[in-house]
Amino acid sequence: QEKGIQLAGNAIDDVLTVALFPQIGLKFLENRHNPAAFEPVPQAEAAQPVAKAEKPAASGIYTVEVEGKAFVVKVSDGGDISQLTAASSAPVQAASPVAPAGAGTPVTAPLAGNIWKVIATEGQSVAEGDVLLILEAMKMETEIRAAQAGTVRGIAVKSGDAVSVGDTLMTLA
Repeated sequence: QEKGIQLAGNAIDDVLTVALFPQIGLKFLENRHNPAAFEPVPQAEAAQPVAKAEKPAASGIYTVEVEGKAFVVKVSDGGDISQLTAASSAPVQAASPVAPAGAGTPVTAPLAGNIWKVIATEGQSVAEGDVLLILEAMKMETEIRAAQAGTVRGIAVKSGDAVSVGDTLMTLA
């Protein structure tokens, strides 16, 4: 009454507003019929979308999981998707370029992170699905498995190494 506040038709709403938000609620009720007391409505020019950057930093290859299925997505410089392929059913590796004949099959990093533990040893025979190493990314451990049976011909990383997506971790022959 002393501040000249008029309550709404349903007074309980105003009482709750002041009870829950004593300072702001009271200020709101005092200025309910004075729109100049509140923030102005944003103008149309502020709502326009921001223009795209002239040139993105770089293109990239990403492994994206949708409903439990992994997809390898290649994004070009313009931001357009230039390639989309389904990754293998085993959570092994992203698609990688074919190695030259006689060089073996590279096992590449499906995500960026740190090598937590190398399990396979050089010269060891592995079966399809065997765990070769464990990669740690964002406090999660990911087992890197063999996509095919073979022999470990070269190990390019050691425990503690930081790797990026697509880096060769080891080679199978």
